[in-house]
Amino acid sequence: MTDSQPEQIEAFYRAHSRELWALFYSMCNDPERAHDAVQEAFVRLYDYHGQPVRDLKAWLLRVGQNWLRDAARRKSNSVRLLPGLDDHTSSSLTADQKMQLSERQRQIRGALQQLNEDDRRVLVMKYSMDWSSAQMATVMDCSAAAVDMRLSRARRRLAEILNEQGFCND
Repeated sequence: MTDSQPEQIEAFYRAHSRELWALFYSMCNDPERAHDAVQEAFVRLYDYHGQPVRDLKAWLLRVGQNWLRDAARRKSNSVRLLPGLDDHTSSSLTADQKMQLSERQRQIRGALQQLNEDDRRVLVMKYSMDWSSAQMATVMDCSAAAVDMRLSRARRRLAEILNEQGFCND
């Protein structure tokens, strides 16, 4: 680690820790565990002396995900998607509109929970993190084409589950 790297890591932490926390939180439904995963990923980055990291965010995500899995194994719990996403309703919505939005979010969360972890992860990275296929491929250790195929299958599975539940997207 060079003398300038601690400052670079700190700047990266300030810029991206919240985004990483949100993704980890989506996996474990525990704000403290998600925070611990972020902290552990950055500590391991600080201590890392291996090959240069090409995609820092992807590297941190992989380290944090591995830490979450290890923590879940230690507690004999599986890492799962949170049952309640943050409610980002606008104050300009009427009470009926807020209720409809809340119901749609509940249906989507329930459908997401029925997907396997890989399907949830690829959908979260694409739609919550707005990552490219190349970025996801780095984290998932596969090709961008494989990511696109997984994403397509995950979307199809999610749509099937939502259709079975009578989800209506007006």
